[in-house]
Amino acid sequence: MKAFLELPQHIRWLGAVLAAMVAFLIYDLYHWWQSNDEYLFGMIVPFFVAFIVYDRWPRIYRVLAGKPLEGASKSALEATEKKLENPPSLLTRFGGILGPLSKLAAGLAIAGCLFIFFYGALYRAMEGRNLISSTAFAYSFAGLVLASVFLFADKNSQSEDISLHQRFVVAGCFLFPALIWMLAVPMPWFFYTAVSTFLMNQVAVVVFFTFDFLGYAIIQQGSILVLPNGEVGVEDACSGIRSLTACLFAGSFIGAAFFESLWKKSLLVALAMFFAFFNNILRSLFLTAWAYGKGPTALDGDFFILGMNMGNVHDFTGWVVLGLTVVTLLILVKIFSIRLEFEAPAAPPPAASASV
Repeated sequence: MKAFLELPQHIRWLGAVLAAMVAFLIYDLYHWWQSNDEYLFGMIVPFFVAFIVYDRWPRIYRVLAGKPLEGASKSALEATEKKLENPPSLLTRFGGILGPLSKLAAGLAIAGCLFIFFYGALYRAMEGRNLISSTAFAYSFAGLVLASVFLFADKNSQSEDISLHQRFVVAGCFLFPALIWMLAVPMPWFFYTAVSTFLMNQVAVVVFFTFDFLGYAIIQQGSILVLPNGEVGVEDACSGIRSLTACLFAGSFIGAAFFESLWKKSLLVALAMFFAFFNNILRSLFLTAWAYGKGPTALDGDFFILGMNMGNVHDFTGWVVLGLTVVTLLILVKIFSIRLEFEAPAAPPPAASASV
């Protein structure tokens, strides 16, 4: 709290406003989190956001207060200074032009996001809680955070101008805390339907091709697989869209918590989507094989491991897919970090020479 009070007054007011908006956003989205199993992970989004902001606080404070944070770890301070030094050549070369243009873009973004936010509030007042308003709140809040942090981080507590590079660094610290709310709100129905239908068709095609290639009797009728002992439908729950949203959240958080490079974060998120889809294909192959051997009704039967009831086969394999994808992402984190373990040690200082 003491460190927060040392920030410029306009930054403190901005922080208070954004915190109030976060509280309202949690209140509004809680309805969807508790009523939709696909977005149950939203319950932990506020805690993960708080952790990321806390983890990056030394860097935020260093820029906005104009001095290092007292009590911060040596590694955090070193990482902060490393991030702030050596701005990209693009900023140093075209900073005189990019500065005013970026401020203008941020101002326009704030105006647009405020319009969307108040439109959502007006629509909610007329219709009650609805997905359109919740989507407007989440999406506009993401833009408001990034644009307002960049625009208002113009002077530090020492009344010194904050460089364009440092303003981008501070705004970048809020990339995950801002954008994750867009993932925590249910997809618009038209987008959800398009993605779900596409995934269902792809799963059905892969499963049919695999069983047909192995010589098993199977017929595909759209998203329905006809087996000798019945039919198996690749329904919405089997499309993989549930694990896709949860794995996107996991990949975004792991990338934000473990990596500094934007390309590593982006690659991890992309791989999270890929492995969510790939592991769901494995799940669909297993479920089809289970139905082929025991009949389609067996998919609703209980699954036992060492005498323990793990629930029905369909739901249990869904949790296995999610866990397998998260484990895969953690393995990728280790792979992405291997280079750090083989870095050459710092060269020792040259020995002093004595003259005689």
